[in-house]
Amino acid sequence: MTAKTKRATIYLEPELHRILKIKAAKSSKSVSELVNEAVRETLLGYVKSDPDSWLEESFALMDRAGANSEGIKWKREELYDV
Repeated sequence: MTAKTKRATIYLEPELHRILKIKAAKSSKSVSELVNEAVRETLLGYVKSDPDSWLEESFALMDRAGANSEGIKWKREELYDV
């Protein structure tokens, strides 16, 4: 990782996480490197065809999920089981 990276919390399905860890070990890359590569390749496909389409699709997916924080803002430490 370079010094210009940003930390993010993502939640993966257990089986996907297991497969990702195996792939990372076999390729001598970190899980973060593999996730960065996958996200970059996915977004570049959108950006080349329509720069705003990935963002619009992301918002549409969030709307369909029906989640609502009702204005509540959490701190990072509040999102983890203690």
